[in-house]
Amino acid sequence: MAQFIPAIDPETMEFGSEADLARAMLNQLGPGYLVMHSLPWVFPARDDIDAPAREGEADFLILHRQFGLLILEVKGGEIALKGRTWVRWVKTGPKEIKDPVRQARRSLWALKKRLALICGKAVADRTMISVGVAFPHCLYKDHPPSDLPPEAILTMDDLPNLEPAILRAYKAGGGGKHELSVQEFDAVRRALAPEFRVYEPLRVSVDNTAETLARLTRQQLQVLRAFDANPRAIVEGVAGSGKTLLAMQRARSFAKVRKAVLFTCFNSELAKWIREEMGDDLVENGGKITVQNFHRLASDLCKRADIEFVANAADAARWWDEKAPDLLAEAAMELYGDGPPFDALVVDEAQDFSPGWWDALDYLCDRGNPVWAFLDKAQSLRREPVEPPLDGAFRVALDVNCRNTRRIVACANSATNIDSEPFDLAPLGRPPKLIVPQSPAAISGLVQHELRSLLTDQRLEPRQIAILGPTSKSKGPLANVAAVEGSPLVDDASTWREGKGVLVTTARSFKGLEADVVILCDFSGLGNLFTVSDLYVALTRARSHLIIIAHDRAAKESLDAALAAAIAVGEQE
Repeated sequence: MAQFIPAIDPETMEFGSEADLARAMLNQLGPGYLVMHSLPWVFPARDDIDAPAREGEADFLILHRQFGLLILEVKGGEIALKGRTWVRWVKTGPKEIKDPVRQARRSLWALKKRLALICGKAVADRTMISVGVAFPHCLYKDHPPSDLPPEAILTMDDLPNLEPAILRAYKAGGGGKHELSVQEFDAVRRALAPEFRVYEPLRVSVDNTAETLARLTRQQLQVLRAFDANPRAIVEGVAGSGKTLLAMQRARSFAKVRKAVLFTCFNSELAKWIREEMGDDLVENGGKITVQNFHRLASDLCKRADIEFVANAADAARWWDEKAPDLLAEAAMELYGDGPPFDALVVDEAQDFSPGWWDALDYLCDRGNPVWAFLDKAQSLRREPVEPPLDGAFRVALDVNCRNTRRIVACANSATNIDSEPFDLAPLGRPPKLIVPQSPAAISGLVQHELRSLLTDQRLEPRQIAILGPTSKSKGPLANVAAVEGSPLVDDASTWREGKGVLVTTARSFKGLEADVVILCDFSGLGNLFTVSDLYVALTRARSHLIIIAHDRAAKESLDAALAAAIAVGEQE
């Protein structure tokens, strides 16, 4: 049986002539035929771009791989051609009607242009288009119209044996000269009967989610400002609970009543972002706040004090934990003989600070001065996170996630066995997308495909997307990819925030930062290279949407339960 687009029911057709022809097609045409009924078309006017578009409709289109496309115009009743005028006999006499041959040929040229536009000129040229006119209720005598060969005319005598008549009409127009390939046939089908879908780009929901989450975070900060009077505090919070924003607000509050404030953290990229956000509050811009991650702070002070500061590459972690703080303390004593230069201290990512770092900070800010520390032990780079040594500190626990959608929170909780609560009013969000490549070599192509969709179909900006993984760009699957859809792939977060490309970096380097959409690239399971803390960080960086591209099926299966948990959030509502 032929395929009909759309499915037809002759009993519901408006015109009996078309219904009888459709009934014959349903009963007689085999599976090689694709029939489209009442296909409307619109095409711009040929000469005047301001003129209304040309419109028309083809009664039947019949597509066949071997014979091409046949346009059939159908006329019912008793028809006659008088000179160059077509008429239909009605009770009051002859009534002029549209020229069916001209109607069919107008459809031919409009559809040929559409095929060339959508499928390309080569496919359009190989698709032979024939035209015919059917008179299902009549016969004809005398000579046919000069612009229509007799083989292209179908009458009531052809209905009992319709397929030979259709093939005759095809051949009258040249059909059968070029057989379409399967791909060409499918391209023509999609051009004539496209699957048109109106969809909401991810950009819309991302923007709405960002505004909602920002409003929730502002509400949480307003509540936490009630604790500003406490000179010492340890604020422990889950990912997305607003720790860094609160730390920035706390530094600004200190600056209003203190001479000099030091804001330090572990991650250099986080420090860069904080510096960008604090702007006029920085010392170099006339403010009172100094922002540096601990590594840069120690290096700069030693350089100023003319103290050699070269990390031991053989055992870098131990050198930074033990030797670097001693050198910083030595530099501080050399530079600030009259006493510590800062009278308030804010420490973010405190879970990553060693005991020696805290001892060294005493030389920069006396521990009797106000000190606030912010931490999340689940994001610790150390096996055993160090408790900030702040005796008598007021403790605040933040267990509500204000950054992520509820589905992302559920996914992260399940994948890492770390509990956090989404804000009650947080958006549900889309389920995270989990993709498994056929082989590791396919990872790069999959990432590029997803990124291309985000940038074009979903209308996102490069600065809204971050690609995270266990290794840097130069060592990962995207090492040889410079750009996608004209957007550079960059490894510098500042460049990314300026909108100059899509960021590709490690989860550890992105700790403390966030993006509207995160692609976790090349997840190969947990180990020394990518710990549960790294996974927790990567999953919770995405505000609105999360895409995970696994390394292989085993890695994908390790996250199946997490994906199911995220989907279940929506099913429970």
